[in-house]
Amino acid sequence: MNTKISTFVAVCIIALCSSATLTAQAPYGNAGDHTAVQLGSSEAPFGYYEYLPTNFNNDSGEKYPIVVFYHGYGERGNGTTDLEDLLLFGPPKMIEQGTDFEAIMISPQKYNASFSSSDFLNLYNYLKENYPVDLDRVYVTGLSSGGGSAWKAVEGHADKIAAVVPICGASYVNNSNDLLQQTPIWAHHNFYDNVVDKFLTINNVNEIASVGNSVMSVYPYGSEGSAADQDYSMQFNSTTQNWYETEGTNEPADKLTFTLYKDGGHDSWTKTYNNQEVWDWMFAQSRNGNQLNVNEEVIEFKLYPNPTSDIFTITTKNDSQKNIEIYSTFGKKIYSTQFSRELSVDMSSHSTGVYFAKVIGESKTEKVMKVILN
Repeated sequence: MNTKISTFVAVCIIALCSSATLTAQAPYGNAGDHTAVQLGSSEAPFGYYEYLPTNFNNDSGEKYPIVVFYHGYGERGNGTTDLEDLLLFGPPKMIEQGTDFEAIMISPQKYNASFSSSDFLNLYNYLKENYPVDLDRVYVTGLSSGGGSAWKAVEGHADKIAAVVPICGASYVNNSNDLLQQTPIWAHHNFYDNVVDKFLTINNVNEIASVGNSVMSVYPYGSEGSAADQDYSMQFNSTTQNWYETEGTNEPADKLTFTLYKDGGHDSWTKTYNNQEVWDWMFAQSRNGNQLNVNEEVIEFKLYPNPTSDIFTITTKNDSQKNIEIYSTFGKKIYSTQFSRELSVDMSSHSTGVYFAKVIGESKTEKVMKVILN
């Protein structure tokens, strides 16, 4: 009888422990932590790594931008004992090496490394219910197979994504639409990728642009169809419906850009993720219509010196009342005031980096300029 009671108690304890594990609430780590969350230990559809920014406070009421990173085929796994493989490349590797992101970073794992648009939606629904997410600032990126998953996510759910950065993506976009054409996309590929051909990315940006000429019609090929002697970014002008090329790795001037690197094999992700301009551009995007569009030319003003080490001055051409708002690259407002013709702003109490100054006129027209603090 005692043995039966002991067995019964043991079974109850095991059941209670299992129940507690399954109902544990996200987030699982603390600010600055990179935490493995095994499949089955939460209600998430996948096992994943969770990164929380160093200023994260779940009790503050603040909403945080979130990045979904999709891994490549080599990092596929069961979401439990294989989770450590996610640390080999991309943002998870950067975090392990000491990089901090002021955004929540979620890196799910799947057995075949191919996340469908439905997979994205299921994960999105889980994240919005369990994390303090700014739903206007949900970003998606991935490499190789994960780049293909990023394409699938935005093809199926562009209404939920503020910006996407697919890198050497192994998937085709087949159904372009107006919403997809309005989503900020910065695609990347190496010219000589011998694993995932660059023509997949070429196909996808052409499908989204939906114009008669190919993105490669403006690419300055080398001799006999070889790579150009520089990296090039092909920009799509949504007003004129034309492609044009810019030399270098340049952020989108409009919505859609394809950067084609002249060197390298399959790995185009290391240089892309190590480029701070990619992150600055991504985090400046928002779905709410008030996105920090650094190319918008509405109000005339001058800002100098830029870069600056402490104080910069803004001057305008008229005496009308204006508002100025200063944002970090992660969309956090750090300063606001009113002025008319001229204003000096002291940035000495803020850390070095990229900021955005938004000037708003009386008619609610606005212009945004990038400010570099060094």
